[in-house]
Amino acid sequence: MLSPSASTVVFQVLFCALLATSVGQSVMLTTLPSMGRQANLSEFQIATIMSSSALIFAFGTNVWSKVAKRAGFKRILMVGLTGYSLGTFAFASAWMTGFSGFISGTNLFLALLISRSLQSTIMSATPPSAVGYAVAVSSQQARVSAISKVTSASNVGQIVGPAYAGLLVGFGLLAPLYSIVLLTLLALTLVYYKLPVLPPLSKQQTAVHTGEDSQAPTKLPYVFVAACICVFCAMAMMQQSLGFFFIDFYHYTPVEAARQVGFAMMVSAAASLTAQFGWVQKGRISKETMITIALPLLGVAYLLLFLQHSLFILYTAMTLMGLGMGMAYPSLAAAATTYCAPSQQATITGLITATTAMGYVIGPPLAAVIYQVNIALPFAVASVLIALTTCVVYITLQRASRRE
Repeated sequence: MLSPSASTVVFQVLFCALLATSVGQSVMLTTLPSMGRQANLSEFQIATIMSSSALIFAFGTNVWSKVAKRAGFKRILMVGLTGYSLGTFAFASAWMTGFSGFISGTNLFLALLISRSLQSTIMSATPPSAVGYAVAVSSQQARVSAISKVTSASNVGQIVGPAYAGLLVGFGLLAPLYSIVLLTLLALTLVYYKLPVLPPLSKQQTAVHTGEDSQAPTKLPYVFVAACICVFCAMAMMQQSLGFFFIDFYHYTPVEAARQVGFAMMVSAAASLTAQFGWVQKGRISKETMITIALPLLGVAYLLLFLQHSLFILYTAMTLMGLGMGMAYPSLAAAATTYCAPSQQATITGLITATTAMGYVIGPPLAAVIYQVNIALPFAVASVLIALTTCVVYITLQRASRRE
């Protein structure tokens, strides 16, 4: 365990590292539908780029989680940030060749698909190494708070990213993407100079858990991992559809739609951040209670998006969604890592950090298909998915409480 002052520095550095990548992801998600329309790519092609790179990211986080256990979290975090910087530059450059008319159609689609997939291969090292570092330096009692301190960077990024994209998009749709390269390089520099080196997790477990390795593995954590996947699948369906929804329902131009998506995501992220700083990190509510509050909130939010016919209802739904997401992910992640055996720790940590990507493997193509049937239908399907997830998780928590 680190001293309080060293622990503060660690969480600040981890926060900044994930903030840089989160800003990059939110910038990409905010501008991607508009860039696709500008380059005459279809909704399904954009969804394929998102889902295929997410599939690679999901596999990558599991692999990098095991590598980080042996090689050390700081080293692998630096690998992830380096890959993010180089990959973002390549992805933005592929878009530039399309906008300039140098390549188009299928060739542009393949260039974007390959560059984004290569980026995902390396940048998938970042989340498991950051979350694994946070878990390694925190006690079980403080784990929800520790995970929240790190993952709250995602919510800050979702606030800063869309505003950042909206500010720079006036200089061109690619200006925000190119500027992200500088942010991730700054984060890489900060990690290199400020983050202490921890012993590899395998050595820590040998020293600390010598008497606990006999604890039998359990299937219980995988329910919470699956719940996280469903939560992010629903969010991916919303994000895939929202930009096109603004264009087709409210008749905005691609640039105006990007700004509106950015504002909607900012509203959601601000609510999420309020939930994390107001309730989650203070530890006054148990993770089980937060789960049972968060999932129904998400279901109601997606239902409102399906039913809405005005921007006021839309932003109300995005606020409820933010509150739900602010509590859902850290509490589900903490439940998964708490209920697992010590021998499962690295695997579960890798799976938890891969849940975002797993959700984005399924969500975008599913949303793209049903969007063709009805432009509001993806929101209804997301609501049903969350309702089913809520029932399964509630039953699991009831069974777990009886065993204790």
